[in-house]
Amino acid sequence: MSNELQSLVQLAINSGRFQNATVKGDMVRCLAKDASAEAWYVIDKTDGHWSVALETADRWLSESIEGDMLEGRDTAEELVDDELVNLDFPHRCPQVKHYRDDAKVYVFRSRVPLEGIADETTGVATYLLAFEAAFSQLGDMQESAAE
Repeated sequence: MSNELQSLVQLAINSGRFQNATVKGDMVRCLAKDASAEAWYVIDKTDGHWSVALETADRWLSESIEGDMLEGRDTAEELVDDELVNLDFPHRCPQVKHYRDDAKVYVFRSRVPLEGIADETTGVATYLLAFEAAFSQLGDMQESAAE
C-alpha cells in the first residue's frame, strides 16, 4: 500500500492545492493551504475502503464551516457532488459524517465510492480534489476571506 500512498502524495503535491502532503503511517495527510487554523485533508484505507476527511483541532474553524453550510442550505454531500461533476467523477458523494473524535479533533469524513473505477489511486486523488474544492470555499478555510 505504501506505493499507493506515495502516488497519492505526489498527485496531491502536483495539484498545487495543498501546502504540503506526506505519508504518516498508513495514511496521507495534506495540509490545507489557506485555512485560518491548521487543517488537514486525510486519506486512509480501512477495511478495504478508502476515505477522505478534513480534520482540524480548531473548534472555530469547524463551526465556521458548519455555519456556512447551514446558511447556504447546501449539505456537504451536495457541495462535494458539484465538484465531482466538474471533475467528471462517475459517482456521487456518500454521506459526509461530521463528528469530534477521541483526540478532540473535528472531522468531516466520507467514504470514496470507487465501484467500477479501474485505477483506484487516480479515483481517490480525484475525490480528494473534489473534497478540497468543496470545503476550501467554506467558513474560514480561506484565511483571506476571514480577514
